[in-house]
Amino acid sequence: MNPRIDELDGSVVLVDYPEDRILVRLTGLYRPMDAAVADEGTFIVNDANFGNRLSADVQAFDVNGRKLFGRKYEANVSNLAISKCGRYAVVQTAGASNDDGHLLELFDLQGGVSMFSRAPATGWADKYSFAVDDNGQLKHLTVIHKDIGRFNYSPDGEFLEAATYQKARLKKGAPEMRIYAAKEALKADPENRKLAQELIVVLDDALGELTSERTDYRATGLRVKGEAMELLGRPGDALAAYEEAVALDPKIGVARRIAVLQKGMP
Repeated sequence: MNPRIDELDGSVVLVDYPEDRILVRLTGLYRPMDAAVADEGTFIVNDANFGNRLSADVQAFDVNGRKLFGRKYEANVSNLAISKCGRYAVVQTAGASNDDGHLLELFDLQGGVSMFSRAPATGWADKYSFAVDDNGQLKHLTVIHKDIGRFNYSPDGEFLEAATYQKARLKKGAPEMRIYAAKEALKADPENRKLAQELIVVLDDALGELTSERTDYRATGLRVKGEAMELLGRPGDALAAYEEAVALDPKIGVARRIAVLQKGMP
């Protein structure tokens, strides 16, 4: 059972540390989980509800505690951020089996509107930054991934760094990321022999870095390597990769390719 509104004791305090004084104290919240503050004092709060259901209430307030904007989600909020100028905010939700799950949403707090809402092209970011021109207009939103780099969205949600992001995943990501990036790259361009040759190098490096416990990723990487070998006209190497993959995961989906290649062997 959820508590009545007059029983809610969650609170958020905005403090001016140089002046050593409280600017705003918000009460009557459920479970404030996260907040972000702009340079001029505008702030946003992620208030999670009680109970087992996935839900969150993201609210924005000015430096006087006046509510500027609110958005309820039927999903948990994984992270949020606000621009230094206090005009723009971004919210990213966790997975949920509804339209609010796995969203990247950008807001104009001054206008009280959502500028875009979409599935994030790069997954969950670690941080965000906002490029704003001299007139206060947003030039782009940057998502920051600590291991692979910074990537930009336009103000209307177009992902501007698809090629750069793909290269970063293949070169800088964890071995698991590089394996899945290679899988996606080959699936998107299955006749590109030059790409196949490059991916074999990526896969060999990633497979060499995996721990022995990651048999799932190893099997996937070996399957992709086998597909690249087939494209390059190296059936023996492809068969060896497929056989190693199926030994790790019998359901990896290469039994038919193994049979075809074995039949063609001298």
